[in-house]
Parts: sequence; structure tokens; C-alpha cells
Amino acid sequence: MMKHYMAILLLLPAAGLMSQAPSGYWQQRVEYQIDVRLDDQTHAVQGRVKVKYFNQSPDTLRRVFFHLYWNAFQPNSAYAKWAKHSNDFLTNKKLFDLKPEETGKQDIFSVQQNGSAVSYKVNETILEVELSRPLKPGDYDVFDVAWQGQVPETIKRGGRNSTDGVAYTFTQWYPKMCAYDRSGWHADPYYSREFFGEFGSYKVNITLPKKYMVAATGLLKNGNNLGFGYEDEGVKPPPNYGFVNVWKFEADNVHDFAWSADAEYTHEKIRARDGLTLHFFYQPSPRITPLFAEIKDFAVKNLPFIEATYGPYLYPQFSFIQGGEWAMEYPMITLMETPEEDLSLVGIAVHEWMHNWYYGMLGNNENEYPWLDEGFASYAASEIQGHANPEKVETYSRTATEYVGANKTVVVEPLSTPANQFKSSETYFFCAYAKGETFLWQLRYIIGDEAFAQGMLRYHADWQFKHPTGEDFIRIMERSSGMELDWYYSAWIKTLKTIDYGVENVTPDGGSATLVSFKNHGDLPMPAEILVEYKDGTSELHYIPVDVQYGNKRFPAEKNVVLHDPWPLLTDTYDIRLEKPLTALQSVTIDPEKRLADTKRNNNRKEVN
Repeated sequence: MMKHYMAILLLLPAAGLMSQAPSGYWQQRVEYQIDVRLDDQTHAVQGRVKVKYFNQSPDTLRRVFFHLYWNAFQPNSAYAKWAKHSNDFLTNKKLFDLKPEETGKQDIFSVQQNGSAVSYKVNETILEVELSRPLKPGDYDVFDVAWQGQVPETIKRGGRNSTDGVAYTFTQWYPKMCAYDRSGWHADPYYSREFFGEFGSYKVNITLPKKYMVAATGLLKNGNNLGFGYEDEGVKPPPNYGFVNVWKFEADNVHDFAWSADAEYTHEKIRARDGLTLHFFYQPSPRITPLFAEIKDFAVKNLPFIEATYGPYLYPQFSFIQGGEWAMEYPMITLMETPEEDLSLVGIAVHEWMHNWYYGMLGNNENEYPWLDEGFASYAASEIQGHANPEKVETYSRTATEYVGANKTVVVEPLSTPANQFKSSETYFFCAYAKGETFLWQLRYIIGDEAFAQGMLRYHADWQFKHPTGEDFIRIMERSSGMELDWYYSAWIKTLKTIDYGVENVTPDGGSATLVSFKNHGDLPMPAEILVEYKDGTSELHYIPVDVQYGNKRFPAEKNVVLHDPWPLLTDTYDIRLEKPLTALQSVTIDPEKRLADTKRNNNRKEVN
């Protein structure tokens, strides 16, 4: 495994030199310089952000947009109205009764373009800036935004005074440039769900009272002066006789920046491999300390498998942090609320960690393609935990698929539904997480383990630090497998078609052969794997591809598989002939490994009397 892992590191350089993104692809770039000061008595912040914005599009821009997420955390905001209307169970009900001193806000003082004031207007969570001169393709402008804000009570993901007692979690906290791509501006109002941002660099200076320890995206550049566990081995930080510390963080090739601060944090770190340090920030206690010790042990042991399977982690650090609400991913960090019960945090930590692959290094638009990060992170977490717990590997690999197939209660919408457009959070979670994860397990079933593994690594290599779409991913898998896969992608992602295959009849065909009939009771065609078991203890696996895949799955060499002609797309039934008499058969099972989200499994197996 280590040899394989090192080979991947050599083949996939951090600079992304092997990228194979489509010809004509482009994306914008940003360089942030942010200075922020926190007053922990009033919870007020003063900030200034300078953004060097590179227009790498073919379009001339006459205005730009910024997100002002904290303005959503007010009782009469659009977010609050949405949460009331939808009765969103994920929204803390105290949002509707926040007092003025508990709300979030970002008040804009001034906006400059290249040093000159420009006109702007604020529409709650969106800042619209009219440019004094058009920004032409290939050019750049520097925008300077001065603002003052108030840290909200923790309502969604971040804020102050979390349920764990963490003082501050700064997420979506600064005027953030909206993304502009082939679809135009993504100036999406905030309704509690997902995010999208431009890749670039961040230099962030955080000034706050010196009692607080800070955990953040990026690398701390003045750790030897501040200490708090950031100092190099053997270095003794000088005493600070003042009242504040200025924390100086830098990060490259990221599309967001988050940080957390608390006076009771302990900070542990471990060198996981050359070029990567893992950090752990939490409030030590008999309950919480063991939770983070378990995460540390799991992360170090399973990092080689993770990188060999999904591609190398390309940043120099990652931090597991107690803080925020529920759990949320940001570049180089995850923020986690600890459970009240004596439950493990590993599953949550791994899911959020894997978001630094699927949303972090591969920066899909979470609003437009929520399944492309939530489903992928869920799949990866299941596979990683199955690898770490071989005795439970089938449980981890089948849970989402069986849940989706058996669903009779959740009202489902197409996976192509944008995150903010799902009717309820329950539907959103089912689709983006469970059905998104199932998409990958079934794709692996269709093309085989080897092609799937190659495709996942190719996806990482081709799209690191870019903005892939679902179509980009499926093209990668087509090249890896040699199959056409748009039939599956379109049906699973864009429709509500379901799977239901059954073994219909097993009858004699003369005295020495048997005819087995199958039927597709659903409306989504899938290749069929059939296990035929005989009374003498032997068995054989039969494989029927669907005609529209234009290729066959590659099975491991040790498997003796009987290949049949393709199952025509619009034909409901299919027969196979076995060259053994009916009396020799024990049973026939379609999808014996339960890899499909079959909606009615009781017709998948037929015993032969």
C-alpha cells in the first residue's frame, strides 16, 4: 500500500500539471488580503478585505457581487422566512427570536475599485458593486471593502457561544466574492444550505484578545512568536505584555477561509507524513478528549488508504476542530459539534475530512450539484470505514443503497435539483447524501472495481483546484471504463426512475437444460449479475450487460463469469439457458451482492424445489 501511495504522490504533483480539463475551460482567480479585529465584549468585528480579482473569462464585467452571509441571521431575514415557511428542522428556532445584540450583521462602510470609491447596494446577503470602468478579459482589478459586523449567536454552522461552549466560530464571515463561471454570476441569496467560491490565495490577519487560541484554514506564519502549540520544536515564544495577539494565516489554492477561537482549547498536532501535519483543537474533558484521540488514531492509520484511493491530500495541514453547529467542512479544517451521548465522532470526522477532496480540492458548485460533494464524501466515508473495519465492510457498502431502495416515506426529488430548491431538508439529505452515495456504489457495480478506482484517481488528477460538474465526472468514468454511461447518469441524476429486477420463472428446457426468465419491473435498466447455485455445491455467475453501455464490465480474473448478449433497452424480459437439468439447480439470485437500490428485493431470488 505504501509503495502504491508513494507512486501516486509522484504522478500527481500539487501544482496540477497533469490536468486534463476540457479545452476552453476557464475559471476566475482571487487573491484576498483580510484584516479583522474582534471585540469579545460586544462581539463586534471591524474588517477590511482587499481582493485582487483576475478576470480570466472571455467576458467583459461591468459589475461584481459579494456574499454577506451574516446578514441572514436576523429574525426577519429571507432565511428566517424560508425556515418558517418550510418548517426546516435543521434551523435553530432561536433564529426567530434573536435580540438585536444577538443577530449577525455586516454593514458596509465603503467599496473601492483600484483606489477609487464606487457605488454599491446591499440586498441583504448580497453586495452588488457597479464598476467605474469595465473589467476586460485578461485584466484584473483590486477591490477594497471596509465593513463592520456583529458575530451572531450560533444558529447555522458558525457564530458565537456554540452548544459545546466554544466561544467563536467564524464561517462565511467576510465579504466573499461571488463565483462567476460559464453560467454567469452565482450571486445566490443565503437560505441555509450550500456554497460556491473562487480558488485563490488568502492572507488573513486576525486581532483578538490574547487569551484565545485560534484554529484556521491555512498555515500560521508567526507561530514561533505566538506559541499555543504552533511553535517549532525547541522554540520558546517570547512573552506578550500587551492585550491582543495578531494571528497571521496564509493559504493557497483554496476557495474559502474559516477560523475558530476559544480560550479553553488544547492543541495537539502530529506529523502524518512528509509535508502534512494534522492538528486537533478541543476543550479537554473526560468525555471529549477520548473522542479526539480516536479521531487522531483513525486518521493517521487510514491516511495511506485514503490517498491511494482518492488521490493525495495537496495541502500542508488539516485541522479537526471542536466548534460550530453539527459539522461542516472548510478548506483544511472541519468543525464539529460533539455529541451529548457517548458516541464516536469518527464517522462524522471522516465524512467532513473527505469534503476536502470533494468540495475542497475539487471545488464543485455545492448549490448546483449538492450530490457531487455530499454523495461523494458519504461514499468515501463508507468505503474508508469499511477498510478500517473489514468485519463490517458489507454493512458500510450496502447501507445507503438498501436505504434508498427500501424508501417508502421520503418524498424524493431529482438529484439535479439545486440545494436551495429542495422542498425540505429531509428530502435534501436523502437525495444529496444517501442517493448521491448510492450513485457511486452502483456506478462501481456497472464498470467494475478496477475501472472505478482508476476513474476516481483520474478525476482527482484532472480537476484538482477547478470546478467540475457531474457531466465532467461521468466523462472521466467513460474514459476509464471504455463504456457509455450517459444512460445511467441521466436516469439516476435527472429523473426519479427506480430499479426492480426479478427472477420470474425457472423451467425445464428439455431433459438436460433449464430456462431462466428475468423481468425488469422498474423503469431504470441496469446490467444484471445472476448467481446460479447447484445442489452439488457448485455455482456460476452470469453477466448480462445492457445494450446502451456498449461494453462489458471487467471482472477479476479469478471469477468464472458466463457472458451473455446485451439486454435490449426497451425489452422487459430476458431469458438465459443453463446446460444443466432443472433437478440440478438449487437457486437463482439476481444481484446477489445487493449492489443495486432494488425497490423490491423479495423477487430477486427463487429457490428450486
